Amino acid sequence: MAGEVGWLEAGDEPEVAALLDEHAPDSYAVPGLAGVRRWPGLRVGGELAAGAADGWPAPSGGVLAGVATVGRLRGLGLAERVCRWVSRELVAERGRAALMVDDHNVAALAVYERIGYRRRRVLAAHVT
Repeated sequence: MAGEVGWLEAGDEPEVAALLDEHAPDSYAVPGLAGVRRWPGLRVGGELAAGAADGWPAPSGGVLAGVATVGRLRGLGLAERVCRWVSRELVAERGRAALMVDDHNVAALAVYERIGYRRRRVLAAHVT
């Protein structure tokens, strides 16, 4: 049975790093990176099963990043629970929340849309 989502302790960062290394190696947010403030997580049987980052906030909004779920536990809604929880926290604290996701990440797009995020297409750079 999955536990409750909550802010992880600083001592949990090696566990977050291991989760990201194995299950989300392309994550822009990693423990210790400048601007990444804190990590919410969800444990299953004591194991960190899903997590995300509160990173690079602005005075008018927080940024959800670094979402990861243990591969064998995907499809159980764990990342959605973490993302809903941290999104509520960021909105309560800063008034709004945002995130970035690649267009090809269809599963993540579905989760984010279910919890209320709306797409705003941004082209930051383009190589011709």
